[in-house]
Amino acid sequence: MFLIDSSVWIEYLRPKGSAKIKNKIRELLEVGEIVICGIVLIEILRGAKNKRDFDKLYDSFFSLPQIPIDEEIIKKASKWAYEMDRKGKIVSTTDLIIASAAYKKARLLHIDRDFKMIGELFDLEEEMLTP
Repeated sequence: MFLIDSSVWIEYLRPKGSAKIKNKIRELLEVGEIVICGIVLIEILRGAKNKRDFDKLYDSFFSLPQIPIDEEIIKKASKWAYEMDRKGKIVSTTDLIIASAAYKKARLLHIDRDFKMIGELFDLEEEMLTP
């Protein structure tokens, strides 16, 4: 399974986005290997240009299986945030929650250096795509 971060989805959705990323996501969609989490959904949907686009994105993305953001994920993100802050490695709370959702459940595909840093510290299965 793959959890796709909004950084990748945004590139995928751009009309002139990376062909390499578009092909990778299409392949994963075809084989049903993509999951999503609520925070990624919000990040994608808030960027819709109009109601029609919102509705189309809403229907498409809510059809994907979700990793629920539960207490276990919040606890893990909180612990990671504390440990990273003490090491001077500051990342967004949102990224910590997304990474915690993926942890031991899915490989996180992204275009965000923060996830690489999280992965190095906490054995997160992640892959930074290049456009």
